[in-house]
Amino acid sequence: MKVLKDKFVSIITECEYTQENADNVGQLIGDNRTVIIKNNNPVRAKTLVEFYKMIGDVVAQNNKVTGSGIDGYGELVKVRKNGLFSGKDDGELEWHSAGMNRHGHDDIVAMYMHQNSTAGGDTYFTDHQTAFDDLDESTKNLCRTLKSKIVTYNAKTKLEKMHYKNVFSDEQTLMEFRDIDGNTSFEKQTPRKHLVTNHPINNKEGLYFPWSVIRGFAGLSHDEQHELYYKLKKHTLSEKYVYTHKWNQYDIVLSDQHHSLHKRDAYNGDRELWRAGIWLRRQ
Repeated sequence: MKVLKDKFVSIITECEYTQENADNVGQLIGDNRTVIIKNNNPVRAKTLVEFYKMIGDVVAQNNKVTGSGIDGYGELVKVRKNGLFSGKDDGELEWHSAGMNRHGHDDIVAMYMHQNSTAGGDTYFTDHQTAFDDLDESTKNLCRTLKSKIVTYNAKTKLEKMHYKNVFSDEQTLMEFRDIDGNTSFEKQTPRKHLVTNHPINNKEGLYFPWSVIRGFAGLSHDEQHELYYKLKKHTLSEKYVYTHKWNQYDIVLSDQHHSLHKRDAYNGDRELWRAGIWLRRQ
């Protein structure tokens, strides 16, 4: 396994899907937010799932979730237009992470490019760990004391009015999409989340800041909330903390879901990506 570095991203070539390399990938996620594995040939669904399970536990979705069950593996779900994480009509998908507005969530999202787009579809990843470290001490100390106000939904809210309208293709998928503990994501919504968290791999502090579902910070005045929100949004989207990935066929990207967000550009063509959610085993 050869590892190159680009910004905060590790790029791996000549990867064999062994336990040793899985352990290395897990550590790299903690240190670098994003790991890219380059493949010259297709990777079988069986190989992907076995490798992901060497890194952590992988949730299997049932057949009520649109696109689940690739080659019989419920751990893999198709991401494509008119499917899960379909995005807007042109395929664009705004900034998001796996946890967003729920307690307990995937530590890593794994994405395998089964069929690339004919044009577009670049994916962007952020590094909220380095971004937090680069803040002035006064702002860091303030952030450590705060909880974000998070948007939640009830079962009567129409899907088209939710942030998740571009994530879940239908109401059934929204209500059935499950976490490793067996509970649905919808059931695990929470109205407050700590703004600063410690990463489960390296224990370093970083911002948990999925700003699209954050509506302020408890304990601050309206003006203070507004000022901090836009300060953090501008800071975390600075060029230094954003990496652009231009996909090649058979790429695997493993993305940290604690101190990072990702988004996708619009695209053309019959693009199909296989997604899996990996949960680290806590000591």
